Amino acid sequence: MALTISESGGGTFETIPKGRYKAACYRIVDVGTHNETYEGETKKRHSVFLYWELDEKMSDGKPFSIMKQYTLSLNEKSALYIHLCTWRNKKFTEDELKGFDLTNILGCTCELEVEYTSGGNPKVTAVYHPEGGVQKIATVNTQLAFDVDEYAADNKQMCDVFVELPEWVQNKIDESFECVAASKKESEKFAPEDKAGFESLETLADDKKSIEDQIPF
Repeated sequence: MALTISESGGGTFETIPKGRYKAACYRIVDVGTHNETYEGETKKRHSVFLYWELDEKMSDGKPFSIMKQYTLSLNEKSALYIHLCTWRNKKFTEDELKGFDLTNILGCTCELEVEYTSGGNPKVTAVYHPEGGVQKIATVNTQLAFDVDEYAADNKQMCDVFVELPEWVQNKIDESFECVAASKKESEKFAPEDKAGFESLETLADDKKSIEDQIPF
């Protein structure tokens, strides 16, 4: 069998029409802190990727999946805060803002508004409270959460999760300030004070309440 390659390369991918879809979160990936430039200004941004699988199926019977990058912050103006509030259909309490366990959203149902960028890529523009309320369900895709700080500290569980991630996500994690500092190869680029103002999954989850206590998050 010949291995044929064309000018476009990359293969053919199924796309989903824009619209509103039932979905469930199956993966949370803390990719760490990176320099990002927007409108000519460079800032450090601690990011997290959320992944959902949709009720809509591809031709092979597997669910469509989609991800969105967020700044890891519960500031009331952040996209993550806004989307979690519309997902939960309620605002955060003061206690929750002191330490919210983001991993509690794994397996939780919602509705997503999917649109397309000018470049033709699907994007999540809104997350809604699902009809009938949020439920915690089993997903087709394996549910997992990755914490960059634990990985940088050589936590075995996080190292095992790391190998399950796509290569481009692995590369982004390894390029994070957290991992560069931990490797001691370029530790001078990331002094401890540089992390001020950024929260990790661990600090968002100081109060480790069980999923049952948060009904469901």
